Amino acid sequence: MWSKQFYETDLSRGFVRGYTLQFGRGTGPANEAITSAAAGRLPWGATIIASTASCWATVWDRRRLRGSPEEHNRVTLDPVLKDSNGHPGATDRLHDQREHAPHDGARIARAEEILTEAGATRVQASRTVLNSPGHLLGTARMGNDPERSVVNGWGRCHDVKNLFIVDGSIWVTSGGVNPTSTIQALALYIADQMKQRLATLFD
Repeated sequence: MWSKQFYETDLSRGFVRGYTLQFGRGTGPANEAITSAAAGRLPWGATIIASTASCWATVWDRRRLRGSPEEHNRVTLDPVLKDSNGHPGATDRLHDQREHAPHDGARIARAEEILTEAGATRVQASRTVLNSPGHLLGTARMGNDPERSVVNGWGRCHDVKNLFIVDGSIWVTSGGVNPTSTIQALALYIADQMKQRLATLFD
């Protein structure tokens, strides 16, 4: 189940943009017992008699790897860091973690409130979901101006004419739902544009 009640900007909360609430069922008594015992939440040998549920309060457009869609966001070649072949690695602008604090407090508090009102007897909050990086988008912006974008309006790199980028990186930021359908639509569109321009594709 999803709720978009808090997705829009409400300046009374002290920050722009919002968050999406996503509710899911538990993973079952056996898996919950194993996971909880490993995490130290459940004594070994105890019996689970209650079902579990989860609530994700997701801030879609302000995760650590994306940050806010700001003009100065960049991914560049690192002047010091090198890979095993001696090539420079990638580095990004380090976002100020303080910009996430208002979001974190509001969304966690709201999720805890909802679960408690629904009858939860033990609520545990976490600021991140381990091993789940989310939908990584951005860093190769689509646009007409080579000074402000990486690829043109149909996915061809401004600087390398035989390079096409067809994935979520050509977005500026995320929307409020999973991006797969939009990525598929963009892929079909870019493929069609390439087909129509075969005679002059690399001009």
